[in-house]
Amino acid sequence: MNRLGWECVLLYAGLPLLLAVVRLMIGGFPVLPVLWVAACPAAVYLVKREGWGRREFFGWRINRVQALRLGVRLLAAAAVLAGGILLMDPGLFLEMPRRSPRLWALVMVFYPLLSVFPQGVLYRALFYARYAPLFASERTRHMVGTVAFSLAHLVFLNPWALLLTLAGGAMFNRTFRTTGCLQASNLEHAVCGQLVFTCGWGRYLYHGITQLVEYAG
Repeated sequence: MNRLGWECVLLYAGLPLLLAVVRLMIGGFPVLPVLWVAACPAAVYLVKREGWGRREFFGWRINRVQALRLGVRLLAAAAVLAGGILLMDPGLFLEMPRRSPRLWALVMVFYPLLSVFPQGVLYRALFYARYAPLFASERTRHMVGTVAFSLAHLVFLNPWALLLTLAGGAMFNRTFRTTGCLQASNLEHAVCGQLVFTCGWGRYLYHGITQLVEYAG
């Protein structure tokens, strides 16, 4: 394996494993600062080495057919997430908006800004620009990128976090590759995350943004 390959392994597998071990040893700790510390140099690399600018980071390039398919996928995700939690534990359904509507509203606003954007930079933009060429086929690239996104949630130490983000990662990566638009995949990621917290899966993905807004409140 060459240097770039080891770099990919350390970033997308080694770092999540290290964070999971740290959490096992010391308990909860803020995840968002680690995410931003990793995403900031990734964004600098994309600007300086890949020529990314405002259009690539914030532009909206998606046609009507792609927008329609995105809407259908989000409706399907809402149905699956709501139905899944009702089957598994009906008492958790709409737990956050019922228990703490103010916290829920803050998470709905700040989750896309503070969590989704850096994840999009790190797990979609950087991965496909720098590391995807390590893999011969598009199918392999998609699979590795999906697993990398799931492993990022290893720190939550439960199988539901890994399964939910494995499915989500497959969706978001496909949207990014088919549209070439980071913001389209970020929108899909943001809405799916909001659905997760709204429907009642939030306790399995008790994200740094939830801790942050609770502290601020």
